[in-house]
Amino acid sequence: MKLTATVRAAALTAVVATLGCQDSRPSVPTAASLFIPNVEGVWSGPMTRVQANGGDCTVAVVETFLPRLDRGTLSITQSGTSFLATMTTESTGLACRYTGSATVTSLAMNATSCDRTGLLVTCANGVVRELRLVGSSASAVWNGDQITGQTTSTYNVFTPPEGLQEGVGSVVVTHDFTATRR
Repeated sequence: MKLTATVRAAALTAVVATLGCQDSRPSVPTAASLFIPNVEGVWSGPMTRVQANGGDCTVAVVETFLPRLDRGTLSITQSGTSFLATMTTESTGLACRYTGSATVTSLAMNATSCDRTGLLVTCANGVVRELRLVGSSASAVWNGDQITGQTTSTYNVFTPPEGLQEGVGSVVVTHDFTATRR
């Protein structure tokens, strides 16, 4: 009986000693993941308006407020593969906030809000229209040093704000962009 109690005590002591000697190990790797891209930071570069379609008479005046050649800044904060981004165009100062996700080689994002959503324009024939930004999205590829992609913004076109407004069409504007990390 004494031998059994001694063996149990020795076994218990060995288990406690073994557990007490183990070093704690981090459960989260401290090195950057090879599978989660790091797109966080401030990126900037040229934007080129490549297309503007639709819009009653307003598509002809797109150049008066969206130049063909522009410059953009993209500020990204990241959590895993998800990110929040703000894209600002230099000529207009328009800033849109996006949510998105990244893979090892690509980005996709959709606007959640923009600074200005309405703009009054006068067509060549003197007709006034209001453009309201409906949404914007962007898709891009990246190689670690550079992001190259395209944004598409959609505006609904309305008669002037005075009186009863009527929808008369929509304008879709597409920009190509290339941005490098600052």
